[in-house]
Amino acid sequence: MSGLQQAKSEETRRKVLEAACEAIETGGLAAVNIRNIAKEAGYSIGSVYKHFKDVDELIIAVNTLTFSKMKDRMAEAFEAEDDPLDRLQALARTYYRFSRENTKLWLTLFGHRLPEDYPTPEEHVQANVDLLSFVGRALQGLHPELEGEELTVRVKTCFAAVHGIVALSYERRFVSLSDEVLERELEFAVARLVA
Repeated sequence: MSGLQQAKSEETRRKVLEAACEAIETGGLAAVNIRNIAKEAGYSIGSVYKHFKDVDELIIAVNTLTFSKMKDRMAEAFEAEDDPLDRLQALARTYYRFSRENTKLWLTLFGHRLPEDYPTPEEHVQANVDLLSFVGRALQGLHPELEGEELTVRVKTCFAAVHGIVALSYERRFVSLSDEVLERELEFAVARLVA
């Protein structure tokens, strides 16, 4: 493939991904339809399928971009603090704020299910690992004795606790809590979890 062809191919992929992101931001996961996305991107359905073998691959690509955006925000939160507990609490607040500012993309991360025989692309797995590494680094700052499998399990537990509170807030389980109060409760939960 020549340099010009490669550039055109990358541009097509980028525009299709942008159209898919916009569809999700507007209508959620249910809005992902290859025909409509092709139309919005200005390409044929065949052009979309040249870059994404099916709708699942397209959603995974969108989710990987969402992970990347979240990672950038988490990196900023992590670097803004020196104390490990402050870092963990900042990561929890940032996760909550990201979910509020990018609700439909965030919901798509957890709402999309791949068929059982569909392998998760390594890039997507690595994006998840990269995101959780911030929690791991902060936890090790608090508890240097944590390592290996024990650290991995604790990272997953911390993430699950924060994610659970955030997810329940969307189900209106914390409907009476303002954003400010919910953020304080996240900080409280994190502090108790890692004490």
